[in-house]
Amino acid sequence: MIKKNFSLAVVALFFTVFANAQLCWKVSGNGLSKPSYLFGTHHLIESGQIKDFDKLLKLVAQTDAVVGEIDATDMALIQQKVMKLGMLNGTTIKSLLSPVDYSLVDAELKQYFGVGLDQLGIFKPMMLQSMYAVMVYNKSQNITKQIEGIDILFQKKALENNKLIIPLETFEQQAAILFDSLSLSRQAEILVKSVKEKEKGVAIFKKLNEAYLAGDLAKIQAVDKEDDDLTTAERKPLYDNRNNNWMTQLPAIFNKNSAFVAVGCMHLIGETGLINQLKKAGYVLEPMVQL
Repeated sequence: MIKKNFSLAVVALFFTVFANAQLCWKVSGNGLSKPSYLFGTHHLIESGQIKDFDKLLKLVAQTDAVVGEIDATDMALIQQKVMKLGMLNGTTIKSLLSPVDYSLVDAELKQYFGVGLDQLGIFKPMMLQSMYAVMVYNKSQNITKQIEGIDILFQKKALENNKLIIPLETFEQQAAILFDSLSLSRQAEILVKSVKEKEKGVAIFKKLNEAYLAGDLAKIQAVDKEDDDLTTAERKPLYDNRNNNWMTQLPAIFNKNSAFVAVGCMHLIGETGLINQLKKAGYVLEPMVQL
């Protein structure tokens, strides 16, 4: 009996470890005739670093549709929209920063981009912060080329196989959340903090990458809590509200199509994460231990 109980405990522990260490999940039950899949992406990870990425692409080919945060198939158009929606309107960066902070940010941008706020100051602080954080991380890792996001690769595979691409939101909606959900003065505070604490930011990026490549959702959640740039209330539009909105769309998508859902890994974790919400909605979610 002791041996049997011990074996059951090992099996339970094994499953628990895999349940917390998995980025790809099979979605079934709740009356679905065909399974769908949920995968957590990471924009700073190259596809070659992800184990069995070729098998993930085969899953895409087997489903009817790829579901993403936005339709990312026309990057030239997206870049045009970023330039337009990320620009300041009716104010200047100088009015948002103290002279000391302006000089600090200006010097940092010149170091990493070769140009300062005279040129880049046309953009909203949160856009500058995003650009700066990625550039600092890339320099710290000696990354010299632009990484093609795995979200884009999934959607390209869908196009190659004549599959549907279903966006959960428009780029305009996403940009409004990223660049307009906070006041410009608050965005400026976050930009300055990011510059002053850049080493901390790099360390968090590294931890997140390690957790992601290990497929460890529990660790991803723990690392996410170390990032204190935003308050809990400020994070809600970025994660909770979007997850809730997506949950109003996914059941209808699953009922109509076998779908491969690829969204940022942060949207999988936590109480309002898609894994938990889909389970609560009656779906069976199984970690894809073997692809």
